[in-house]
Amino acid sequence: MSDNKSKAESQSSVGANGVSCRRGCRRKGNRRQCKRLSDLECGETGTIECVECGRPNLHSMGVRPGKRITVCTKHPFDGPVVVSVGRSTVSLSRSHARQLEVTTEQ
Repeated sequence: MSDNKSKAESQSSVGANGVSCRRGCRRKGNRRQCKRLSDLECGETGTIECVECGRPNLHSMGVRPGKRITVCTKHPFDGPVVVSVGRSTVSLSRSHARQLEVTTEQ
């Protein structure tokens, strides 16, 4: 079990905001400020920089680093966030939206 833990630690790095992220994130050396997807307003568009949760189903839905993402709706009371990624519309739980980091055009 310690081998798996050390392997996971070697694949992660610490991002600009001090949050550890998985290898493959685009934010390494990125000068733009990352925001959580849950912090974007309806209609805002950004580029996914890091997916901190290890959910493989997000990748299969098109939610992966480098993709453009637009917030369509945010339901109240910690409800889901509906986003558009590529040609797909995806509903994400608020907890998943908090684990996605995006950069927005300023």
